[in-house]
Amino acid sequence: MTKSARKIHDITEKLLFSPLKKDSEYILELFDFFTSLPIEEDHQGDISLKNGIALSNKNASDCIKDYKRTATFLRGTYKSIMESTKRFPNIRLNILYAGCGPYATLLVPLLSFFEPKNINITLIDINQSSIASVKNLISKLGYEDYISDIIVADATQFQYPKNTPLHVVVTETMFHALTKEPQVAITQNLAPQLTEGGLLIPEEITISLGYSFFSKEPYLNQYDDTYQIANSANKNVKRETINKLFSLNKNERTNQKDLLHFFESKWHLIPENYEETPDICIYTHIKIFDTFQLQDADSLITNPYCLTSLYNLQDQNKFKIKYNTQNIPNWEITVS
Repeated sequence: MTKSARKIHDITEKLLFSPLKKDSEYILELFDFFTSLPIEEDHQGDISLKNGIALSNKNASDCIKDYKRTATFLRGTYKSIMESTKRFPNIRLNILYAGCGPYATLLVPLLSFFEPKNINITLIDINQSSIASVKNLISKLGYEDYISDIIVADATQFQYPKNTPLHVVVTETMFHALTKEPQVAITQNLAPQLTEGGLLIPEEITISLGYSFFSKEPYLNQYDDTYQIANSANKNVKRETINKLFSLNKNERTNQKDLLHFFESKWHLIPENYEETPDICIYTHIKIFDTFQLQDADSLITNPYCLTSLYNLQDQNKFKIKYNTQNIPNWEITVS
């Protein structure tokens, strides 16, 4: 094991098997380790795709510091690989990491906990500088034996070799309420390519609709490279949940690639009294794997999202909402 591989192994070992209260400390160690290494200059920046925005090198690397997200994804991914070794015994697991960024953050720290003969990794990203950077990282760590391919590719279109079973897909290309980034389109493309019994990470993303006083909602914010809950005193803010809108997993909502709107709700009557809960909000819950989950405001990607104020609709009788994956994924509201 190289000196660099030993260092990242020791950080990750603490993260996986030590008390959760030190997550922020361990993730900052991981961030410092990655950012101490040379990185390719990024001439592309954020890249606009047909179904969302792929992040630049810098923006992708900054996501590491959203510590609960990174820590929970690493633990969930680790457990999913352990589970896959049971589901597919005596087989070298084929694992695809889509949108890996410059460090393949959710997979590379885990590699030293497995033998190269047991896992076979494909890394893809549409950003050429991210791919160049992750190739350098793999070389520095001495992890070449784990890697099948490192490819510049659009994960919304990528086709895994048809005669090779795909056991695990890892992809985290999300912004809050599934806006902006192409998580849905990537899932729609890759989840159907999993072999029978294969695992998708995250396992399930659930989107719900509710009424709240949005300015009182707790949300995660970044202050000087640290992440803190704003409005934490309002953790029990009054909220009226209307219903679950949809879940995104390997079995549901992966067969609508040609529809303009990925989701359209039923009509909802505008309530008569909404003084205490005047805002229409979208909530995100992420089940990464098994018990490893991100709840409201645990992460930037599970912050609540305000669609509009009910005061803007006071001359209307009802509304419905649509989630559109074309160009830049977004939510739209229609009134009647």
